[in-house]
Amino acid sequence: MSAGAPIAEQLRAATDLVHAGRFLQAEAAARQVLARQPRNAGAHYLLGLSALFQNRHADALPPVEKAMALDGANAQYPFVRAICLASLGRPEEAVAAYRRAVALRPEFFEAWANLGNLLETRREFAGAEEAYRRAEQLRPGVAPVQNGLGMCLLAREDLAGAAQAFGRAVQADPAFATAHNNLGHTLGKLRQVDAAIAHLQEAVRLRPDYAVAWVNLGEQCYVARRDAEAVQAIDRALALDPDNAGLAHLRDAIAGVQTGRAPDEYIRGFFDRFAADFDARLVGDLEYRTPQRMAEFLAPWLEPRRGTLRVEDLGCGTGLSGAVLKPFAARLAGVDLSGQMLARARERGLYDELAEAEICAYLDARPAGACDLVAAMDVFVYLGDLAPVFGSVARALAPGGLFAFSVERLDGEGEYRLARSGRYAHSAAYLRALAARHGLAEWKMEETVIRKEANEPVAGLHAAFAKG
Repeated sequence: MSAGAPIAEQLRAATDLVHAGRFLQAEAAARQVLARQPRNAGAHYLLGLSALFQNRHADALPPVEKAMALDGANAQYPFVRAICLASLGRPEEAVAAYRRAVALRPEFFEAWANLGNLLETRREFAGAEEAYRRAEQLRPGVAPVQNGLGMCLLAREDLAGAAQAFGRAVQADPAFATAHNNLGHTLGKLRQVDAAIAHLQEAVRLRPDYAVAWVNLGEQCYVARRDAEAVQAIDRALALDPDNAGLAHLRDAIAGVQTGRAPDEYIRGFFDRFAADFDARLVGDLEYRTPQRMAEFLAPWLEPRRGTLRVEDLGCGTGLSGAVLKPFAARLAGVDLSGQMLARARERGLYDELAEAEICAYLDARPAGACDLVAAMDVFVYLGDLAPVFGSVARALAPGGLFAFSVERLDGEGEYRLARSGRYAHSAAYLRALAARHGLAEWKMEETVIRKEANEPVAGLHAAFAKG
């Protein structure tokens, strides 16, 4: 096109070249316009758009911002600026730019949709839901918008609403693997297991490398007691994520493979994820009363020693156990693998010391004979082989000290067993043998109920062994 062509015609030609991917010619055409009109906002914008289409976001930003400075009423300019800012790791500025775009053009579907997505990734779900709702009003039935809306509803535990939104996403785009996975995951939470499995199978059919969907499929097959399929799904996930020790532990549990303990990273990750609502779920949903029952079990030993004991709370979690131990402690220390759980224990203000560590390593670093009571409540469900623990405790206890703990009860033969739940159960005979081997004498042992699982009581043991 001739350099003397009308400006509007030159800009149209440059725009066509950008969208055709002919970036050098497009930029040359835009610069021709700027040679004639240095303050032409459209030409500056086209330079930025060309750089954006080439994923050169840092190069795109200055000309787009120049266009905004020259024409503050064009909603397209802050929209593209927001895309650049988000790609450059400047999300707060990107959010502000998207908001400016929709303020200038309230019917700007793409800006509302992108704003919702950005806020969703930042876990600002209330704002994201509002943005997705605005996008939905402008264009109903767009699959990514419905999927994002489902994620927001899921975050606020509106499972039915989330399932409906994910269902609309799947209906709009049957090849949308992410939406199939999210719908399957949500239907699982709604206990619609067969439907959940069907959507998760479709997700992995569409995307065979979709590790999260394979994990979710394994979980739902496990719930349906289709254990062979669960193992196959988890094996596919492990092929994609071979270093995931926690996933390997769950696979072994479902397959009946016996191991000595759950990996530390599995324990840490599990409790970090659930720390925020752990107390409500454990005490409310699972009717966990082990700390109170343990205090009653130990009362004859504890009461004469009220306020005098050096106490180690192993696997202290959020401090539910510390609350019952505190009245008897001159010094109360807690240890746990989960930093998130420890943060909530710290908020209780019960402990003189809290440490993030594996319990044997923690005890072995303490001076010998430095504690009077070592307590572990519902901790050994993640450890099968307790020999190292007994050794570390026996060293740490002062003469006359007590090792008190709870376990799930193993009925039948064996020392301990990894159940398909991923937790370990121990036999009374095994506990007594370990104690004798490490110079600890049985103070008391009794049967109890640890918690509920699937609305059924879980049989357990309270045990206490004294150091002579």
